[in-house]
Amino acid sequence: MPSKLASYVIGIDVGGTNTDSVILQNESVLAWHKTATTSDIQQGVETAIAAVVKKAATPPCHVDCVKIGTTQFVNAVLEQDASKLDKVAVVRLCGPYSRGSPPFLDFPPRLRALMEGHFGYVDGGYQVDGTPISPLNPHQLREQASIIKIKGITSVVVVGIYSPSNPSQEDEARSILAAELGPGYDISCSSAIGRLGFLERENAGILNASLRRFARHVIAGFSYAVRKLGKCKLYITLNDGTLSKASTAAEYPVRCFSSGPTNSARGAALLARVESAYDSDDSEVLVVDVGGTTTDICALLKTGYPRQSSAFVKIAGVRTNFTIPDVHSIALGGGSICRVDCDRTSVGPDSVGSRLGRDSISFGGNTLTASLLSLSNATDLVFSNKFTDNLVRPSTKSAGLREISRALEEAIDLVKTKQGDAKVILVGGGSIIIGDRIAGVGKIIRPKYLEVANAVGAAIGKVSGTVDKTVVPRGTTIDQELEDAKTLAIERCIAAGGNKRTIELVEVETVPVSYVTNGATRLFVRVVGDLVEGYEEHQGSSQPHLNGDAYRKPTDFLSLRNGIPNDNSLMSKGSSYDIVEHVDLRSYRPRIEGDLWYLSELDLRFLQDGTGVLGVGSCGEPYPVYLACLLALRNGGDIVIRRQDTLPDNAVVLVGGFMGSPSVYLERIPGLNEYVTFCYQYVIDADHFRVTDAMQAAMKASGISTFDAVIPNEIGGMNAFEALLAAHRFNKTTLDTDLVARAYPKVWQTVRCLHGIPITPAAVADGNGQQEIFQTSHDNFEAEDLMRGACTEFGSLSGMCINPIHGIEAKTLPRNSFSHAWSIGRSIALSRSQKLDPISALLKSERGILLFTGKIISVTRNIGSGFTRGSVLLSSLTDTSSSPSKTRPHTSTSSLLVDFENENLSATLRAPGQADKTLAVCPDLITFLDKANGAPLGISDYKYGLRVSVIALRAPPIWTSEEGLEMGGPKAFGLDVVYKGVGSGEYEAPKSVWEMFGEGK
Repeated sequence: MPSKLASYVIGIDVGGTNTDSVILQNESVLAWHKTATTSDIQQGVETAIAAVVKKAATPPCHVDCVKIGTTQFVNAVLEQDASKLDKVAVVRLCGPYSRGSPPFLDFPPRLRALMEGHFGYVDGGYQVDGTPISPLNPHQLREQASIIKIKGITSVVVVGIYSPSNPSQEDEARSILAAELGPGYDISCSSAIGRLGFLERENAGILNASLRRFARHVIAGFSYAVRKLGKCKLYITLNDGTLSKASTAAEYPVRCFSSGPTNSARGAALLARVESAYDSDDSEVLVVDVGGTTTDICALLKTGYPRQSSAFVKIAGVRTNFTIPDVHSIALGGGSICRVDCDRTSVGPDSVGSRLGRDSISFGGNTLTASLLSLSNATDLVFSNKFTDNLVRPSTKSAGLREISRALEEAIDLVKTKQGDAKVILVGGGSIIIGDRIAGVGKIIRPKYLEVANAVGAAIGKVSGTVDKTVVPRGTTIDQELEDAKTLAIERCIAAGGNKRTIELVEVETVPVSYVTNGATRLFVRVVGDLVEGYEEHQGSSQPHLNGDAYRKPTDFLSLRNGIPNDNSLMSKGSSYDIVEHVDLRSYRPRIEGDLWYLSELDLRFLQDGTGVLGVGSCGEPYPVYLACLLALRNGGDIVIRRQDTLPDNAVVLVGGFMGSPSVYLERIPGLNEYVTFCYQYVIDADHFRVTDAMQAAMKASGISTFDAVIPNEIGGMNAFEALLAAHRFNKTTLDTDLVARAYPKVWQTVRCLHGIPITPAAVADGNGQQEIFQTSHDNFEAEDLMRGACTEFGSLSGMCINPIHGIEAKTLPRNSFSHAWSIGRSIALSRSQKLDPISALLKSERGILLFTGKIISVTRNIGSGFTRGSVLLSSLTDTSSSPSKTRPHTSTSSLLVDFENENLSATLRAPGQADKTLAVCPDLITFLDKANGAPLGISDYKYGLRVSVIALRAPPIWTSEEGLEMGGPKAFGLDVVYKGVGSGEYEAPKSVWEMFGEGK
C-alpha cells in the first residue's frame, strides 16, 4: 500500500469546449492537462487520466481517487434525448391536497411526452408543524403499484408534503411500493433531491427518476476508466461544490447538473488562497471564469464557496428548486466569433467552441475569434498565417478589445454586492482575452494553473450534509431547534463520508414563517468536511450499480455522445414565467363577448406578473393555482371575468381568499375542497365532485342559498387566481374588482371595512374536513384574531369566505382590478418580447416612479402576532446601462431601506452626510422587480445579492383620504412618517379591458 504522503488525487472537469484534468498531492498541483472535449465522453476521461498521470510521472497505483465534474446528465435533458430518458410514475403523498395542480402540467410539450408515464394521489403528508395530514394507506399504494406495473413504467418517484422536514412517510411508501413491484424498478424519494417547495421538488424528482438508468451507464463508463488505475475511488462533483460517491451520483444525477461553475470558483479560491486574502482587507472577491464559449462570474464567500442562488431554477423549461451557484453568465469566451460591420466590431454571442483549433485564424482557419485579439499584433503571432496577415487590422483588434471590456465590466457590476472596487480572480483557458485593467476592480489575480481551475476545484471537493426543515417550537426555542439541525447536518455529512474532525459550518439560514402565530420557522443548515480516509469502496470490487441493469433498455455507454448545446438559456434562474410561444403580443386582443371576458393561457400569464406587482411583496407566489387554472383551460373549461359596472344591483357576490402563510401554500398545495376558502357544498354535474367547506358555511350563516359571482379579498398574488379558479369550479364568473386594489396584511384593511361593513359572518376551512364559522364578532379586529387562531390550528393555511356582497355595493368597490393587473403584466411581457427594459415600460404605462436600482445587502425578519415584520437594505448599482440618471434619485454611494410587514411599507433613501429621506410610504404601492426581467418579487424572495429595481405606484384616492390613511397609511403600521404621495397630477383610475378592447375598439 502506498503511504499517505504518496497518495494523489485526480480532478477532471468535462466542459463544452475542453476537458481539463489535474493531479494534486496535499492540495499542490503536480501536473495538468487540457484537451478538446470529444464526442465520446468516456474515452475523453480515459485520455485525460492517462495524460496527467504521465506528465506527473506518478505510478497509477498511487492515485487514491478521481473526482469528476460532468455535464452528461444535464445535457441529456437539454437535448431531450429519448434514448437517455425514461417515463416516470409519480406517487403523491398528499391526502386531499395538490390535486388541482397535477404533475407534468407545465413541462415543455416534448419533454412531457418523453417523461410523463403516470401520476396518482394517496393519503399522507405532513402539516407545517409536523403532524400528519393523514396516515399512509398501504392499500392505496398497492393500487398504484398495480397500475404502474400494467403501464410498464420502471422509474417511480414518491413525493410527500413537507417530506424534507420529515422523510419517514416517503421512506415507508417506497418500501411498500418496492415490495409490491418487485425487482427491476427504480423508486426514489423527493426528500433526497430538492428543498421545500412541493411542485419544484417534484419536478426535480421527475427529472432525476427519468435519468437514473442513463446515469448508471455514465457512471459505469467513468468507473471503467478509473479502474485502470487499480484500487482507486471514484467521486462525482455536485452543484454545491461538494462530492458524492459514484453510486450515490448514479441514483441522484440531478444533484450534479451545475457542478462546473462551482468547481471553478472552488479551484480559484484554492489557487489564489482567497481565505488568507480576506484577512488583509474587506474587498469583495469575484471569480471570473473565461472559457471558450461563456464567461461565468460569481461572488466568493469567505468559506471559499460561491454564493448559492436564491431563485428557483429552470432546466430546459422545467421549474426546479435544487441549489446551484449564483452565477451570472455572458456569451463571451476565447472562441467567441468577432465580426466587423463598417466601423463597429462585435464579439459573440456565438462561438467556435471546441472547434477553436480548427476554425480560428490563429490556428490556420478563417474565423476571427476573441483569443486572437489579445495577442500584441498580428505580425508577431506565433500562429501567423495568411489570414492573420491579411484580415486582422490593429483598429479591429482595439475595437474588439474595447467591446470585450465593456461586456465584462457591465457583468461584473451586476454581480458585485458591495460598493467600491472588487478583487477578481481570473481563471479559465479563455482568460487571455481579458486585459490588465477592469473598471470597478482594484486588483486582478491571475493564479498559476488558472487554465484548469475547474479541475482543481473538482479535485479538492469535500462532502456535505444539509438540513432544510420547518419547525414549530414546543417546549424549546428556535436556537435549540437550530442546534439540533446543525447536529443532524453533521450526522448526514459523516454518513456521506465526511471526516468529523474537519467538518465546518458554511451556511445557516432562519426564516420565520409569515402569517402564523405558532412561531413556525424554516431552518436551512449546510456543513462540509474532508473525505475520511478509505471511505469509498474500491472500483475493483463488485458494485451492482456499475454493472448495468439487464432489465433496462440497452444503451452502449462507450458511444455516449456529448452534444453540449450552446444555448445557455436552457438552464437558467427562473422568472415568474417566460413567453415561449410565437405570439405577436402587440396585436393580441383578449376575447370579449358582451360583458364577459374569456381568459386565455396568455391572459393568465399576464395576470401572474400583474397581480405580483399589485401584491406589493406579499400574497404568495401564484404558481400552483396558475397551474390549476391552466389545467382548467386545457381541459376545455372557461375562466370568465365579468364587467363590474353592469352587474345587477341584486346580484350576490362571494368574497374569498386564503389566510395563512404563503410559504405553507407552496408546500401544502391547495386541493379541491378549500378553493379560495369558498368551501361551499356544491355539486358540479360535469365533474361529479363535491367541494365542501367554508363557502357553504358562510352562505348558511348569511342566510343565502345561491350566488352570482366571486371576487378576491385582495388582487395581489395567489388570492386573485384562487378567485378565478373557485368561480370556474362553480361555473360562475369572477367580477373585475376586489376589496383593496392592492394587498394589505390584515383582513379588515379593505374598502368595505373602511365604510364600516363587518367581516362577519365568515368562515375558514382547511380543505380536509375542518371548518369554523364566525357568526358575529365584537368588531373587525376580534374577527381577525378569531380567524387567524383557527387558521393556525388548521396547519397555518386555510380558505376563508367573509360577509357576502350585493351588486349595488360591488359596483362601488375598486374599479377594474383584474384589468389593471392584466395591463401591468402585458406591459412587462411586451417589453420582454421586444428585448426592451420592462421596468421603464411599466413606469411609463402606470405613471410610476423608479425609487432605486440596487443589490440587496441585508434582510432582517421577525414575527409578531403572526406577521413578518422586517427590513431590507439595498446598495446602489452603478450599472451604466440602467435607466438615465434623471430617473434615479440616488448616487453610487447611497442606499435604500425598505420596511415591510408582509407587504412593503416604506422606502427611505440614505446618503452619506445627508438626512434620511422617505421616497415612498403606504398606501402607495412599493414593489421590488427583478432587474433583469421585470418579474415581481415577494418578501420571501428577498435574499442577499439579488439585483432589483424598486418602484412606486400611486394609491387610489380612497386610500389617501383621511379615513384611508388611518386604516392603511403610515400610522396604521407604527411608522412615524407623514404621508406624501408619489408622482404628480391627478390619479388616473385603471381602464377595463372593455374600455381598451371592447366592441368598436
